[in-house]
Amino acid sequence: MSRHNIKSLGDAINEFIHEHKLEEKIYEVKIIDEWKKIMGHNVSILTQSITLKNGKLTITLKSSVLRNELQMSKQRVITIINSYLGQSVVKDIIFK
Repeated sequence: MSRHNIKSLGDAINEFIHEHKLEEKIYEVKIIDEWKKIMGHNVSILTQSITLKNGKLTITLKSSVLRNELQMSKQRVITIINSYLGQSVVKDIIFK
C-alpha cells in the first residue's frame, strides 16, 4: 500500500460511520448518555426512554405534568439539545 492511500484512524472511522448511516444513532446514544446533563436531574429521573429517528426525538416520560410542561417549551428544548450537540440534529420532539 502506498503512503498516499493511508488514512488516519479518525478518517477511516468517520468514513465507516457515514457509509453505514450511523450518524443519527451516534447522536441518539450521546443524547441518552448525557440526558441528565442536558435536561437536569428532575427531568432525567422521570424519563423512561429516548429515541431519535429522522430528526424526530421521541421522549417517553413517567409524568403527564412534566410532559405538558415540556410540550409548552418544546422549541426551547430542541434548541438546548442541538446547542449541546453542536449542530442541528433534532428537528422535532414528541413527548409521550
